[in-house]
Amino acid sequence: MSFLLVHGAFRGAWAWGEVPDALRARGHRVESPSLIGMGELTPPPGRRGVVTLADWVRQLSELARMADLADIVLVGHSQGGMVARAAAAPLGDRLAAIAYLDSHMPREGQRGVELSGPTAGRTLPPADAWLDPTPVRAAGGYGEYLAAFINDRAGPTPVGPSLDPMPNPEPSVPRHVAFCDLTPPGFPSTLARAAMDEAGEGYVLFESPHDAALAEPAMVVGWLASIAEPTSMG
Repeated sequence: MSFLLVHGAFRGAWAWGEVPDALRARGHRVESPSLIGMGELTPPPGRRGVVTLADWVRQLSELARMADLADIVLVGHSQGGMVARAAAAPLGDRLAAIAYLDSHMPREGQRGVELSGPTAGRTLPPADAWLDPTPVRAAGGYGEYLAAFINDRAGPTPVGPSLDPMPNPEPSVPRHVAFCDLTPPGFPSTLARAAMDEAGEGYVLFESPHDAALAEPAMVVGWLASIAEPTSMG
């Protein structure tokens, strides 16, 4: 099978750490791009324009086509879950499953800015705004080394994609969900987890901070391998 890994806000391809190579070692094809405007693709301050959710969806769809990916497990971490959700329909028959890693699963028509609560009474930033990252703390499961690693690489995130409504209905492929037990309250993923608890829906829970691919790569690889290899024990 193939994996298409989509990182979260303020991150880039680097946020998947050892996970892509570990999945390749198991015989899978893996693509883990930095989204337009993110990671090494972040433009200098004077050249930052509007980035849309459609731009990111088009990027992923084109990558899948150019790489001729098939039987794709589309994985979204954090804000990347919103992007994966939007990209699922355009991938069509190439898509085998979708996996959400400590992310929200937005409904059709819902916007990223609404994932942390109602927007009524809030002043939303303009579409051409970019948000600076909030540093992660060594406390909360990261430790000094990993916190420094992330903070040295984290960059701004364009607001535009979070202002665009989710364009497509829920994909019909199997859905897999994992959350991290050390994610701070108020993150969209914590609200998604609470909603799943209320609905009695199951999910995998990692003993990890939010950046599980960096903090606990073996757990993430084992979970993803179990999706692609149903008889695998990780």
